[in-house]
Amino acid sequence: MSTDGPPDDSSEMLHQLGSFEPMEAKRLLPALEMHGIPFEIETDNSALTHPNRWMGLAFGLYPDGSKIVVFVPESQMARALDVLHGLFPA
Repeated sequence: MSTDGPPDDSSEMLHQLGSFEPMEAKRLLPALEMHGIPFEIETDNSALTHPNRWMGLAFGLYPDGSKIVVFVPESQMARALDVLHGLFPA
């Protein structure tokens, strides 16, 4: 069965663009949308379960928190990296 319209890219392999603090993701995700780059996100809460996290909080060291992991299609990775480097220059 054939369909008219754009090809289905849902089977394209996704690659991790990076793992970001929520405030960084608030800047990155709209920029990816603005450039027409599709993405998927997952949350990584593993830092919250670190057994010594309470010490960092008690001493005001601000330990790592939750991260937003962003994935983009392989074909869009170069464009996504350009957007990322534009927002967060090295």
